Amino acid sequence: MSRQVLCAVLVSLASVGFVAWRVLAAQNRETPHFEIVKDPSASHGAGCESLLGLTGHVLEANATSPASTITVLILGDQSTASEPWRMGTYSVPSVRKVLEGRSAKLRQQQQILRDISGKCQDLRRTTISPIFLGVTQAVADLHARGCKPTSHCELFVDTDLEENVEPTIKKALLKNDVPKHISVSPVDNTGIGVVFCGVAVTEGHIRDRSENVARQSVTRDSGRVKRTQEIWRSLFAESGAVRFEPYCPRSTELERGVPGFDKNRHGETDASQ
Repeated sequence: MSRQVLCAVLVSLASVGFVAWRVLAAQNRETPHFEIVKDPSASHGAGCESLLGLTGHVLEANATSPASTITVLILGDQSTASEPWRMGTYSVPSVRKVLEGRSAKLRQQQQILRDISGKCQDLRRTTISPIFLGVTQAVADLHARGCKPTSHCELFVDTDLEENVEPTIKKALLKNDVPKHISVSPVDNTGIGVVFCGVAVTEGHIRDRSENVARQSVTRDSGRVKRTQEIWRSLFAESGAVRFEPYCPRSTELERGVPGFDKNRHGETDASQ
């Protein structure tokens, strides 16, 4: 066999091996999924901007893959027996063909944001905050989608952390120190990063629809903020994967192509209307 033929055979084998490796890597690649939990309670004044900001943040993240999904859950109220309800599940757009380019991906992203923005306008303020139940269901949903330690899945919770449904958590939040034990099963967030954002966005009072009166919420100070975060962190099996942000991501250029963006941005949308 001549040297030229041998080189050609080796190059062909190398090419086939490379293609096979790429196919195998694609099949075995973990797919990150994302969940957003929105707290529409009257004590939390984030409005729709935070929901759009979080969605835009996920859509622009480099950690997504062609099979990634974004699911938006809304905390429930008396009409849903405190169970969260699903606003929608969306496939994260990706450029599958070179000719489509970035513009096609951008149009798909903005279509998702338009759908979420329109649905968010119809949200009604609630007087209860079943945050723990919403978080539990969101984590279960992510596990059902195949999230594991190597998947890099993430859960974003837009809330002020003021749980007022789960009795043991509600009681713990009213104490002046962190309880040694809270009698709820810890959330198994193995492989799921949890970010509570918007925790500093609170109205300071709640208007109770049934009583039609304003009730003052618990006054916050630095000590109570720290205790509240410690209590919530203790509710997760992987507490090191839980973090807190005072505000959710701000809207980016991606959302500026969405009708109603300026209204959301300036907080002119009243979800109670």
